[in-house]
Amino acid sequence: MKHIVRIAPSPTGKLHIGTIRTAYHNWLIANQNPESKLIVRIDDTDLERSQPELIKSIYDSLSELGIDYDKTFKQSERFDRYTQVAKALVMAGAAIEDDGCIRLNKDIGWKQNSCDWEDTITGKKEASMQILDYAVNQVIMKSDGSPAYNFASTVDDFDENITWIVRGVDHISNTYKQVLIWRLLNEILGEDKDLPDFTHVGLVCHKSGKKLSKRDSDEINLTGVSTEALLNYVLRLGWSPKEDTKANNIIDREKAIKLFLNEGNIKSSNAKIDLNKLDWYTKKYRNMLQHA
Repeated sequence: MKHIVRIAPSPTGKLHIGTIRTAYHNWLIANQNPESKLIVRIDDTDLERSQPELIKSIYDSLSELGIDYDKTFKQSERFDRYTQVAKALVMAGAAIEDDGCIRLNKDIGWKQNSCDWEDTITGKKEASMQILDYAVNQVIMKSDGSPAYNFASTVDDFDENITWIVRGVDHISNTYKQVLIWRLLNEILGEDKDLPDFTHVGLVCHKSGKKLSKRDSDEINLTGVSTEALLNYVLRLGWSPKEDTKANNIIDREKAIKLFLNEGNIKSSNAKIDLNKLDWYTKKYRNMLQHA
């Protein structure tokens, strides 16, 4: 089956363990067959927080990890496209201009199930009236001319024909908004594109159980950790093989490609950082290299 997946790092910090996990999981999906693709989208529309100098760092980190991709682009290069689509929504009455920004028109008779969707792990997600109200009143273009996150993300996914979105459970609330916009794009742009599959993986957490912040991740010392050891470690953060035996402790790239979808399970439960386990993988791979 052909999969088109994407990762969307933002240049507001270094590529941290949580993003590396997401990148590797999507890379494994994209390597299931020659027809599948991985797209790297740089989310640099936050004009205040984005640091252009970190974009090179993101690409360098992906290269060092051996995570290759089929296409890449920056959202900052697509402002004209976001403006074009936003204006089309205004012309159709689906959005309105409001004090310099553009927001969806909440008064056009949205259906209760307009932003319902299904997660491949946890099943049907039906929007409450509160969630629906939140989604139909969302801003799509800010007063400074930049696109809102959920609007830009959905236009990109729509244009790139993304078939599967695999990311952390912290994006579940965004999904309602993005599903609503996707269906609206189909209607206004005269398309008939299926929604992507959505898979929300458990968060990578600090040992305290709280979500791992970029600061926490930056403090994790990866000096001396080989690429293969790191990838083997992050593979298991939110995924496990169906046969979770001692023989499957060490899973290199080739084995991971074979197991990831067909003989493994993606999890919605959170995963805690265990530096002792990372150290164990480091020693294992070092010994394997010495005896190769």
